[in-house]
Amino acid sequence: MTTEEKLENFYRHSIDSANAEAQRLISEHQEALDRLFEEHQTLKRQQAREEINAETEKLKREANKTLSAEQLSIKRTLSEKNEELKHQLFEEVRKKMENFKKTEEYKNYLKTKIREAVSFASGDALQFYLDPSDEEYRKELEEEFSISMLVSETPFTGGIRAVIPEKNILIDNSFDSLISEEQEAFIFHGGMTHE
Repeated sequence: MTTEEKLENFYRHSIDSANAEAQRLISEHQEALDRLFEEHQTLKRQQAREEINAETEKLKREANKTLSAEQLSIKRTLSEKNEELKHQLFEEVRKKMENFKKTEEYKNYLKTKIREAVSFASGDALQFYLDPSDEEYRKELEEEFSISMLVSETPFTGGIRAVIPEKNILIDNSFDSLISEEQEAFIFHGGMTHE
């Protein structure tokens, strides 16, 4: 083998060796880049999931906050409407009571309440009060029950009030008290089961 052939052989061998080393380095570098790229993609996917979860939670909180505010507004509106209807209802009740006061049944109602008060007092002294608008019944009731009745200075729409002075007991069968008690206890029921 000549020197030139040896040199040529050495040259080829060196080039092949250098190419193999370069190929190995390129492969290692490519693998490292692929790993970095995969890690980067994994990290970005994780960050994207976290951002989506955070935004989802934020939107849920905002939706719940909006829903709560709307529910509160609806409850407030419903409560106001209930109060308005309740007021209208009890205004109608007051009108019906005014009409009831013009009937014979009203006089019987007064007599019944006087009997109940006398029975409750069990012989104790009683002082009866009539509403100023019922003064026309005073004489008849006093004669029928042999009692003394005063006309109240404060109107109470109708009915009677009686006091047992010895025991400091007020028997309040006035329409104002009855309406007030009912109005305080009254609750509107609604919905499918109450329609």
